[in-house]
Amino acid sequence: MPQIEEVGAYLKGVWLLVLGDRSGFDWLDITATGVWRSFAAFLWCLPAMAVGWAAWRLFYLEQMPTGTETGLGFIVRLFLVDMTIWIVPLVLVAVLAKPLGYGDMLASIIISTNWLAVPTVYAMAVPLAIRLVIPGGQGLAYLLSLILLLANFTVVFKLVKTVTNNQLLLASAISALLILPSLMLSEALPPLLGLMPIYPTPL
Repeated sequence: MPQIEEVGAYLKGVWLLVLGDRSGFDWLDITATGVWRSFAAFLWCLPAMAVGWAAWRLFYLEQMPTGTETGLGFIVRLFLVDMTIWIVPLVLVAVLAKPLGYGDMLASIIISTNWLAVPTVYAMAVPLAIRLVIPGGQGLAYLLSLILLLANFTVVFKLVKTVTNNQLLLASAISALLILPSLMLSEALPPLLGLMPIYPTPL
C-alpha cells in the first residue's frame, strides 16, 4: 500500500492536472502496476467513508421507531454501496475506451481519478461530520454538500480535460461516465439494500 509521502506526490500530480499542467503526469505512476496501486486510494478513503456511514446510520435511526437496531450488516451494506459507486464508473470507462478511442489514455484516467477521490471523499465528509456533531446542523450540511458536489463535478471535468489534451467533447463524455453512474447508483442502491427508512403507510 502506498505510504503517505507517495500519496502526497500523487495528489500533487493530480492537482497539477486539474490546473491544466500536464507536468502532473511526472508525479504519477502511469504503468500497469500504477493502475492497480491506485485502487489503494479506496483504503485511504475508508476513515472519511466511515464518517459518512455514521451520518447515514444516524439519519436512518432518526426516521425509524425507537429501539431499531443497526448491526454490522448495516455497515457492510454501506461499504458495498461505496465500493460499487467507486468501481462501476471505472468499469464503464474501461469498457468504452476502445469504442470511443481513448484506450491509450485509460491508465491515466483511472490512476488520476482514483487519487483525486482521496481529497474529494475527505471534503465530502465535512458536511456529514457537521450533521453528526452539531444539533440542527442539517441545513448547513446539505448546503455545503451541494456546493462540494458541484465543485467535484468541475474538478473532475478539468482533470479529464487535461488528461485528454483538451479534447472537450471526449472529456465531457468521460466525465459523464464517471459522474452520472455514481449519482444513479447512490440513489438506487440504498433502497435495494434496505438502507432507507421504512415509513408507515397512511391509512
